[in-house]
Amino acid sequence: MDIKIFESYHELSKQIAIIIANIVKNKPNAILCLAAGHTSLGIFEEMIKLSNEGYVSFDKCIFVSLDEWAGLGKGDDGSCIDFMYNNLFIPLKINNENIVFYDGKANLQNECNKIDSYLKDNGPIDFMLLGLGMNGHIGLNEPGVSFDKYSHIVELDNTTKIVGQKYFNKETTLSYGITMGFLHIKEAKQVILAVSSKNKAEIVKKLLDSEPNFLLPASYLKNLSNCSLYLDKDAAMLI
Repeated sequence: MDIKIFESYHELSKQIAIIIANIVKNKPNAILCLAAGHTSLGIFEEMIKLSNEGYVSFDKCIFVSLDEWAGLGKGDDGSCIDFMYNNLFIPLKINNENIVFYDGKANLQNECNKIDSYLKDNGPIDFMLLGLGMNGHIGLNEPGVSFDKYSHIVELDNTTKIVGQKYFNKETTLSYGITMGFLHIKEAKQVILAVSSKNKAEIVKKLLDSEPNFLLPASYLKNLSNCSLYLDKDAAMLI
C-alpha cells in the first residue's frame, strides 16, 4: 500500500478529485464507488468544480453504493444515499438510472444480491474512495469482520453507533448496516483510502503499526497492490 502525505486537506481533496476525473476522461462510463462521509466532502467539491469548469463530465458514470444504515434509504435524514444526493449527485445532475445503491429499507439480503449481481455483470469497480473509521472500519466492515466476503449485512460496533450520530439531526438508533465486503475492494482497479484531521491520527498510526488482522479491518488494505493511503498532514502527525 503506497502512502502519500499532503500539506492540507484541500490539497488532498484536489489531488484525489483530479485522479477520479482523469479516470473518467479515459473511460466515461467508469464505475465509481465513493464513500459517504465528512472526509469525502472536499473531494466532492473539487469534482463538482472540475465538472463545472468543463474539465470532465460524469454524466455516463455509474455510481455504486459502498454502504448504508439498515432501515434507512433515500429521503431519510442521515442515510448514506441522501448524503450522496445532497453533496454530489444533485450538484452533478446525475441521472437516477446511473445510481446503483443499497436500499436500507428493503430486504437487506436481496440488496446484497442486487449489488453483487450488478458488479458480476458489469464490474469490476474502476475507482473506490474509502474512509477510515475511528475503530478502523472500512465501509461498514466492523472489527471482527471476515476478509472473504462480498456484500453482507453487519451488526454495528458500538464505536460506529456513537460516531455515526454526527450524520443525524437527532439521536437515531443504529443497529445494523449493509456494506460492500473486502472482496469488492480487492477486485477494484484502483482504491484510495483518504484520511484527514487530527482526530484520525491515532487510528492511522495503529493501522500502519499493525499486521493485517480481523480486529482492525483497514489493515487488510496493506496487502493490496491496488490500494493507496492518502493522508493530510494532521492525520499523519503521529507517523
